[in-house]
Amino acid sequence: MKKLKSVILQFTIGAIVASLLIVACNKSNGNMNSSGPTKALTVHLADDPSNFSSVLIDIKYVEVKIDTNLEHDGNFDNEDHDQDNDNKDHDKFGKWDTLSISPGVYDIMKLRNGLDTVLGKANIPQSRIEKIRLTLGNNNSVVVDNVSHPLLLAPGSNNYAYVKVEENDLDASPAGGQDLWVDFDLAASIKEHNGSYYLKPFLKAFGIEKFGRIEGRVIPHDALPVVKATQGTETFTAVPEHEGEFKIRGLKEGTYSVLFKGSNGYQDTTVNNVEVHAGKEIHLPTITLHK
Repeated sequence: MKKLKSVILQFTIGAIVASLLIVACNKSNGNMNSSGPTKALTVHLADDPSNFSSVLIDIKYVEVKIDTNLEHDGNFDNEDHDQDNDNKDHDKFGKWDTLSISPGVYDIMKLRNGLDTVLGKANIPQSRIEKIRLTLGNNNSVVVDNVSHPLLLAPGSNNYAYVKVEENDLDASPAGGQDLWVDFDLAASIKEHNGSYYLKPFLKAFGIEKFGRIEGRVIPHDALPVVKATQGTETFTAVPEHEGEFKIRGLKEGTYSVLFKGSNGYQDTTVNNVEVHAGKEIHLPTITLHK
């Protein structure tokens, strides 16, 4: 498991590490330059996966929306609608600036079970971080049963994907900056209709230190299990590695039901009353599915 994680992590980070020192072209009129104090922001990309072999997402830009008026409270931007920001570099709620990233196609399915990759970095002025905006290209695809299919934007949607950032989503980094994880919920984001696959991104922001985690192992591999942690109306998914190890991150504090869903004739198993606490990792005993 450790060897597999090392290989995947080196693959995903290796594709972008050479370009993290190059600032991507800023498509907005604003910039990150400031004569006042700044702080480092690092945005990580993770995945709440589903049973696809690969999901290739074309990411052109990653932007952060900041409000430098620190007197505004957390409710100031309640009326800030995402659609009002399309093709805009600022509005009354703040300004958008481009992070330093490596534009290209990311295989989101490689970022699962606790793995992630650095998506973008920037030094930003002292400010409230409001949102992250991803601009997607058209080179998106999904591999199902070893067959690649174009991944089309869902009717009525466009190539912008937003995630709202709350103060509790941000972790303090050892160097005095901030870290933020953006989770790409593939199960909710991709729908199949008449043999075609459509993309409408569902993103969630979280911090490692302020959200909980559930990990464990489910066997046998022949059951092709999927793990789902549910609290109320929210469900978080993990597709275990070949040896059965899984990890689900970004969980709010509370009590969860964890469903181990089997295939190939294997029956489902549910573990109830799993207590999750902020910054803590809950380890479940090995689950064995039976026919």
